[in-house]
Amino acid sequence: MKKTAAGILTVCLLAGFSVCSAGQVSVNNGNAVSCKDGVCEFTPGNAGGIAASALDANVNPYRNAVPDIEAKWARDVQLGPHDEFVASTSEPQAGIVFFVNNPVKDFKVLSLSFKDMGADGKPVFLIKELYTKDVLRPERPLLVKTSFFGSIPNNGISYVEAN
Repeated sequence: MKKTAAGILTVCLLAGFSVCSAGQVSVNNGNAVSCKDGVCEFTPGNAGGIAASALDANVNPYRNAVPDIEAKWARDVQLGPHDEFVASTSEPQAGIVFFVNNPVKDFKVLSLSFKDMGADGKPVFLIKELYTKDVLRPERPLLVKTSFFGSIPNNGISYVEAN
């Protein structure tokens, strides 16, 4: 269960998607996002026509540098002052703490729902914003309590990077 939950969180963190306003379609790092009436569809991967060789840069844009956000299991950290959000009360519930080295803007906790498989064989997800923080700061990490179920990602985050 730990490996599945960690894998799901990792996939969500690597996705690097952002939520758009109603009616728009955007492509971010090869990921397509379209929104209508506050519900967004997300198609990961090669949706933007990026060649497979270019996908490596999108999966690991930091080239092993320090990432903007780091997530750790709550049970593995000693928390001081922090913010908390309960995304799900379903069991089994897990706590994930998001840390940043530098402030990040427009941090969002997202709920992902599998919609279907696209024509290109990529999954399409419906996205719902559950929590928004204008700025996530190093001195005040965020503890998110949520549930992981199944083998399809159901949790995600979004944020605006420094650049």
